[in-house]
Order: sequence, then structure tokens, then C-alpha cells
Amino acid sequence: MVRFFVFFIILLLALDAYLWLLFTHRQQGMWRTLLVILPTVVTLGCMLMAAAGLRINGIMQLAAILLACVIVPKLGFVIFDLLARLLTWGHEPAYRIGQRIALIVAVALAGVQIYGCTWGWKRLVTARTVIKTDGLPQAFRHYRIVQISDLHLGSYGGDTTFVSRVVESINARRPDLIVFSGDIVNISSDELRPFLSTLARLKARDGVVSVLGNHDYCMYQPGSTPVEQAAHTAEIVKMQRAMGWHLLLNEHLTLRRGGDSLVIAGVENTGKPPFPERGNLPKALKGVAPGACTILVSHDPWHWHHGVVGKAPVALTLSGHTHAMQLRIGSFSPARWVAPEWGGLYRDGRQQLFVSTGVGGNVPYRLGAWPEIDLLELI
Repeated sequence: MVRFFVFFIILLLALDAYLWLLFTHRQQGMWRTLLVILPTVVTLGCMLMAAAGLRINGIMQLAAILLACVIVPKLGFVIFDLLARLLTWGHEPAYRIGQRIALIVAVALAGVQIYGCTWGWKRLVTARTVIKTDGLPQAFRHYRIVQISDLHLGSYGGDTTFVSRVVESINARRPDLIVFSGDIVNISSDELRPFLSTLARLKARDGVVSVLGNHDYCMYQPGSTPVEQAAHTAEIVKMQRAMGWHLLLNEHLTLRRGGDSLVIAGVENTGKPPFPERGNLPKALKGVAPGACTILVSHDPWHWHHGVVGKAPVALTLSGHTHAMQLRIGSFSPARWVAPEWGGLYRDGRQQLFVSTGVGGNVPYRLGAWPEIDLLELI
């Protein structure tokens, strides 16, 4: 991760140096130079604040928007301008045409990124996945689970319009069970309050099951103490239960259809540092009958290979957390560079993992990795 940040810083500085040499170093006035370097200065400042543990949500969102809408187009321009320079070496008129093409690419990239920051992060889609589940009882064949993850309600500023669409879309699918796999807020329990009545409308035959994600421990609020963080988490627990959700804190419930049963277990967040590790899977599975078909809800997919596969009798794990880094082009997402299981269905032996790329994000941006409701059919 340190190498990635060093590379990223060098890249940003190199882009600005290239543009300065190309356009601004012969121009009069500091404002031209400031116009080029200001997005980089703000972005690097936010990175340093995050590294120091100071994450102010609005500033982090601004940095992400600048990265998407300014720095990415800069990168596109520099790449195409360099290509034009190499391909037309010594032929100035041809290079000028190539430079115009580079400008067109930069403008197009800016337009696409602006779409991701405006309409793309609310372009709701539904994805259906059929999962052949090991040991699934006959009575639960074709059992329909709707999974949603990572609502990050603080990003909507109290506006319930989009979340109401999510609720209506889920209810229209008439699921047997709704699973929420964590991160309901960004930094504070207060973000959940405007959405209580909206989320309480979620309906499924077997109700709504949820777990906590790393953001639900409210550790990212600048200046907050551990006592204040624990109080916010306690409020989140209280409010989820008031909505009628079955919040699983290292525990399980058993669903029954006649003589058949399906176990749904849920653990608190268990993730690779610096993410909190509060989960206790043995506790969550205590009392589960040997051979029972068990589905585990665990926010961070890191937990699957590091605490579930080959270690616990869990047929299917449902996770979120990655958001696919809110960017996907076809089957590719940069999330694969930091998380080997970042979205979709994975198998290791007889155990499976499904990672939802989520609905929201603490940054108002999604491109390709649209806000997603996952309809899972067990067979």
C-alpha cells in the first residue's frame, strides 16, 4: 500500500510538471500555474490527512471528485499527447492535430467522470445470481435472498428519494429474505435517523437480517473518543432493531420450512488491519447442529479466506465492503489490486463467497459499478 501511494504521488507530480512545461511556464501570471496544480495539492493534502487518521468526510469527497473529474482527464491528455509526440516526431503540423485529439480525449473523459459524480452514483440496477449451495435442504430450493450492502447513508444528506427507490425495488422482487451486509453510515449514527421510516418499509417473508461494517463503528469522525464511538454504534444497533431488522452480532438464527432448516449466521466486522476485527465466528456458530446448511454474513470478504475457508462449516458467505472501488469497466475493476475477492461469486472447494459491490459509498461517484441490488437464488 505504501508503494502504491508513493507511485500515486509521483504520478500526480509528473502530470503537473508535464502540463506546466507544455502550457504554462512561458505564460505570465501565477494563476495559470495554480489552476494546473491546485487539484493535485488538494488531493495530496487529503491523502496526508487520511494517513494521519484525520478523515473529514466533505474534504475526502472533494478529493475523490477532483481525482475523477480533473486528474483522470489530465492523465488521458498526457498519455495521448505523448503518443502524438512520438508518432509525429519532427512534424509539427501533424503533432498539433494529435494534440487536438488528446484534448478531445481529455474532455470526453471529464464528461464521463462528471456523469459518474452526478447521475451514475444513483443509477440503480438489479443483478440476479443463481448459486448452487452445498447441502441446501430441499424445502429451501429456489430460496430467494436479496442482498444489499454499503448504503453509506451520510452521502445522501438526509434526502430519502434514492433510498426509497431502493426499498421499492427490493420489495417488488418479493424476496424470501433480505440481507444487509454492513456499512449503513459513513461516520455517525445521526446519518441513519432521516431514513428510519424508509428502511423500515423493507419487507420479506423471513424479514431483514443485517450485520455491522467497519464504518458502523463510527471511528472516522475527527476528534471522537472511543466512548463516543461506542455510543454511536450502540445507537446504530438500537435503530436497526427499531426498524424491525434482525441485527446479528456474532450470533445466528434458524429458518425452518417443515422439517428442513437453514442457518443464517452473522459476525461483527472482521477485516485486515486497519479495519476493525470484532467478529467471533465460533460464538456465532455455537449451537448450530452438525451438518446444518449455514449461510454467513460477514461484511469484509477478507474474512472468507482468512477465517472461514477450511475452518468453519459454512456453505456460503455474503460480504460487501469493496464497492468495486465504485469503478468497473466490463469485468475489470481496480478493486482487484487490493482485494482478490471484490465482486460476484467465488468458490474454494465446497465453500462459496458472494461479494456485493454495494449501493452507496462515502464518495458520491460510481461508474460501471452502478448501485446494485443483488437477487440471489439458492438451488
